[in-house]
Amino acid sequence: MHGFKSFAKRTEVPFDKDINLFIGANGSGKSNVAEALCFVLGRLSAKSMRAAKAKNLIFMGSKYVKPAKEASVELIFDNIDRAFSIDKDEVILKRIVRAKGASIYKINGENKTRNEVIEMLAQAGIDPYGFNLVMQGQIQ
Repeated sequence: MHGFKSFAKRTEVPFDKDINLFIGANGSGKSNVAEALCFVLGRLSAKSMRAAKAKNLIFMGSKYVKPAKEASVELIFDNIDRAFSIDKDEVILKRIVRAKGASIYKINGENKTRNEVIEMLAQAGIDPYGFNLVMQGQIQ
């Protein structure tokens, strides 16, 4: 993540192969990590990511850090088992949102449409609106 919501600086979150949990104090960014995943997986509704507009997903600045010009989230999938129909051991999915709200999607560095991204994810059983992620307030 870079410039996404509260992540002004480049932030890397490694995932384990099994279940991953985010725990921490209120305000520590747990929900922002989950929302970054929804974002990169192609979710369209900014409101579902607690933002009025797509441009509100961009880090707005603080007393000590300038606002970001864009927000980007990159997700690297292990593709050794070829769950995706791409003949590479890793599939790198990236989404960028610019200040005017335009989104750019990339798969392994190549520009793609959102539909191409959704289609590729579907091959591996990933739905940006499915329960791959359990967001705050969805269960008790």
